[in-house]
Amino acid sequence: MPDRSRNRPRIAGQRRPVRPDGLDTPGAVDELTTTRPDTAPETVETPVEPPAQDVTPITSEPPDPESVPAASTESDGSRGLGTALTAGLAVVVVLTLTVAVVLGIKAWHGKQAEDARDQASAAGRKAAETALSYDYRDLDKSFAAARATMTPDFATKFDETAKVAGELATKTKATVKADVREVGVRDGNADRVTLIIFVNQTTTSTITQGKPRVDLNRTRFTMVRNGDRWLVQEIAGL
Repeated sequence: MPDRSRNRPRIAGQRRPVRPDGLDTPGAVDELTTTRPDTAPETVETPVEPPAQDVTPITSEPPDPESVPAASTESDGSRGLGTALTAGLAVVVVLTLTVAVVLGIKAWHGKQAEDARDQASAAGRKAAETALSYDYRDLDKSFAAARATMTPDFATKFDETAKVAGELATKTKATVKADVREVGVRDGNADRVTLIIFVNQTTTSTITQGKPRVDLNRTRFTMVRNGDRWLVQEIAGL
């Protein structure tokens, strides 16, 4: 049977099969290549895939408020805080000035009322000692001095009382001396003050047989401002 392996085409680099009997064909040489010398070997290029592109669709939706830069938010917040602090400070200043003005006015009125009470008390003391004293030997002078401490309306009322008191004083040859012991302010303001006056009246007359008699009286004097003076508007026994 003929050996067909001799007629098989050999592949480059493949060793020639060895015969079972250990004999090889003399002069056989392995072929290193079957390509022609003038032909360059073919280069196989591996295709390179292009990089994946972002195909996210572009939309016109407004940006998320949370995506606003923190610096802008902090700037707006700082500006708003500064405006609030300025407004708050302005309110505090206005309130402080208002309170100061109110307290100043109250203090001024309080000082005026205090001065008025002091002035009315001094004038009331003098008026009580003058109006409640008289001497039968010079009634006109005594009653004229009393009217000078009173308002015109009250002076007219006093004249009616003084006429009766004068007739009695003339008959009994009476002299009355008023001595103010205490003056208290019941109420009052810058223009009107009510006083409680404790006054002792010492009377000497034929009724007392020439001996002094002391009467302890408590009277209410209403004093009103008349320019820079304080005048008696009313006298009432208590």
